[in-house]
Amino acid sequence: MTSAQIIFIFILALGGFWAGDKISYQIRTDLEAGYEIAQVLDRFWLDLNNPFHLSLEKVDLLVGLGTIALIGLVWAYNSVAKGTRRQGEEHGSAAWARPSQIHPFKDKKRSNNILFTASESLSLDSRKTQRNLNALVIGSSGSGKSRYFVLPNLHQANTSFVVTDPKGELAAQTTPYLEQQGYKVRCLNLIDPGLSCTYNPLAYFNDAQPEVDVMIMTENFITNTTGKKNAGGDFWEKAERALLNALISYIYFTKGKDGTLIDVVDLLAKMQASESNEELKSDVDYIFDAITETINEYDNDDEQDQWGQEAVDALNGLRFAASQYNTYTQGAGETKKSVIISLGVRMAPLHMAPIRKLLATDTIEFDRVGQEKTALFLIIPDTHAAFTFLVSIFYEQFFEKSIYIADHTPERRLPYLVQCFMDEFANIGKMPSFERKIAVMRSRGISTSIIIQNFSQGKALYKDDWETIVGNCDSLLFLGGNEKSTTEYISKLVGKQTLASTDTSESKGRNGSWTLQNRTLGRDLITPDEVGRMDGLKCIYVLRGLPPFFSSKLLAPKLK
Repeated sequence: MTSAQIIFIFILALGGFWAGDKISYQIRTDLEAGYEIAQVLDRFWLDLNNPFHLSLEKVDLLVGLGTIALIGLVWAYNSVAKGTRRQGEEHGSAAWARPSQIHPFKDKKRSNNILFTASESLSLDSRKTQRNLNALVIGSSGSGKSRYFVLPNLHQANTSFVVTDPKGELAAQTTPYLEQQGYKVRCLNLIDPGLSCTYNPLAYFNDAQPEVDVMIMTENFITNTTGKKNAGGDFWEKAERALLNALISYIYFTKGKDGTLIDVVDLLAKMQASESNEELKSDVDYIFDAITETINEYDNDDEQDQWGQEAVDALNGLRFAASQYNTYTQGAGETKKSVIISLGVRMAPLHMAPIRKLLATDTIEFDRVGQEKTALFLIIPDTHAAFTFLVSIFYEQFFEKSIYIADHTPERRLPYLVQCFMDEFANIGKMPSFERKIAVMRSRGISTSIIIQNFSQGKALYKDDWETIVGNCDSLLFLGGNEKSTTEYISKLVGKQTLASTDTSESKGRNGSWTLQNRTLGRDLITPDEVGRMDGLKCIYVLRGLPPFFSSKLLAPKLK
């Protein structure tokens, strides 16, 4: 309670005591003087005209105190009633938003927005709106995820873009238009690798901490090439991780950014182990023996400053490679043989001639996306998952590199905003730390639209981390679908409304009666079955902090 409220209550109590005392005095003296009741009722206020007179009679003082008590009871009742009653919202306050409610969050200039519906959009200036640009877009096959969301936003031509493009239709439709708008358009084409830009993951390792990038890529690769785990699977995976860390590190620290994953898979092909001959050594074993000898020589050299900084840096990196290789060699011959075979199976796609050519050099240059107007399309097959690991590694490296670049600019932000439209999100592999990246990318000028067919897809892929990912999307767009977990999620997200209901009952007979009862009921603003029956041209858009919008879908743009 504020001091102003306390003062008000004190004045009200004092006034009540004063009025009660004076009215009691007037009534009491009139009755003692023999006035009739009707006359007393006409005269009870007369003593109020004498404000400075106060009766000290016991009865009058008690009436004054009683008046204070009455005022206190009324005040307490009103306070309790206000604190517990929400008229018309007893079961929920959900309601469809009015189109005008989005106005504070959209830019007057259409091109400065990300578009969601025919009437709702969100300003790209996230600092002004205090909303991030991350979005969860849900729609079943044929609901228009590309046509009614991705295409209209590519037509905006207002940021750089990274787009997952199943079948390559988006690239084919938008490339001429985007090039007219001054964009540099590049494609990583995993359907027709011969038509693709090339991509060398090792070219994007951070010079300041390449060992970290090695471990990140290894973790991603193992995660996205692992099927159902068998007993003891964790042991084999850990051994494979150690070996792959060693091989990638060796290639990077001996060849630098000219090293490739093809060099790694070729190095693995030279390895061998025997369960019957523990002393068998392959060419790779001899390479790492030589590295260990060189490291020992350096450590025991009294004139280490004569080695040269470049040699020392390479040796420090190879020290990490040797430590990982040593972890792998702790196993018996049979174990090492199994690890080599298992890792070889995982890396089988890298033996395909078109993929070897695609990974031999780097022309995709995704480190330029945030520094100039660029559109990158990842054209992926939608009928198999053979190259899922490459798409996942690409996205993880893109986020890592872009965040690093942003952190090393004066503004701590990319010069060009970047929007990632991650269509078929459930089919591009799992990024082991995506839930962390989506939480921090906004401040670097990066946003992502996660596009899935149903809610359960994301849950199946990311398990408990899925809730964190969804929680970092301030926008949700539902374009249609009838999958159970999705319709239930949308219905629950939108909320419940309160409805007024009138019940009547009638009993007949000699003493018949009729009753009428008014009550309130709770109902989902839109039930799961109603979500599944939505008109094909309608959609639901939810922006954090606002009621949900039930709107028409965007119109697909005409690209010239």
